[in-house]
Amino acid sequence: MAIIDFQILGNNDATPSLETLSGSGLGFFGLTAGSSVQIGSHQDSTFVSNGDGSQTKDQTNNIKFVADTFPSGMCSVDAVGTPYGTVGLSGVPSFESTLGIRFGHTTAVKTQNCQLRIYDRSNINSPASGVNTKVAEIVNFAGGTYDNQGSAGVGSDSVGSGDAFWWGEPWPAQLVSKNYWQNSLGTKFYNGLDTGDAIVNGDARLNNGVATGDHETVGGTGIIVPLLYSPGSGQRGLDEVTGATGMIWPKWTQYIHTTANQQTWAGSTQHQFGDGSSNLTLNQGGTGYHTHHTWAVALSASPLNIGSKEQFGLYVSLEYL
Repeated sequence: MAIIDFQILGNNDATPSLETLSGSGLGFFGLTAGSSVQIGSHQDSTFVSNGDGSQTKDQTNNIKFVADTFPSGMCSVDAVGTPYGTVGLSGVPSFESTLGIRFGHTTAVKTQNCQLRIYDRSNINSPASGVNTKVAEIVNFAGGTYDNQGSAGVGSDSVGSGDAFWWGEPWPAQLVSKNYWQNSLGTKFYNGLDTGDAIVNGDARLNNGVATGDHETVGGTGIIVPLLYSPGSGQRGLDEVTGATGMIWPKWTQYIHTTANQQTWAGSTQHQFGDGSSNLTLNQGGTGYHTHHTWAVALSASPLNIGSKEQFGLYVSLEYL
């Protein structure tokens, strides 16, 4: 039997502090539970919540998209009880992610073709209504967000192996060698660049003039977020990469795959992997069979208009063998 659970990964060994969200979901708010987020701004707190945000419990880690900081991929991290300030996505520890996604099976299996969608809670191919969402996969065991790619984008010894940039936000063309990520089955997942008037999300139902920047979001058929395959329980099938060693070739090497761009992004000569061609088969994820597999993701949301956003959901699909 197979099952997918959504969890809060609050413990430093990536085990859940909240085993399952059950019938609840996540609510994105202002500074306090139930408070509004300004139009065009991103949330300051995240809670386990019912559908319209009228009932909340269990404050969770909050990862807030920072729109005006270069390089793209910066965020403000406020783990429960431990505010850290502005850091790069790759510096966020896995256990301080917004959400844990766990796949379980009665026998050990591998997973592949893992995809995360933001949708309207009716049709997985339809974008959410009235909200922009940024998403990134988090893989970082060393932690130390105060040091990792700090506020100026400087390098550290603990640059993570997940995403470097937010999906749903224009990727910086000066750093990105290609604007897609390709999974083990050859499926390509695209994200827009920050060149000229480029459209970030190509779904025709977005960018319709209703709100400025409504196409800068994950959702619909335009942007689907790929997740690494076979991460193992608590991501134990993925190793933190320091230098050019480790079980997994960092996910971000697929789109920042030149040495010069990697040095510019990390602000350091330590994290230079080139295109990963010598280890390309391992930039997809873990390699082992497990009864459970855990993904960690960062989520940040911004309203396009007033009112609670109930046509706003998260859907995960995968194949297992």
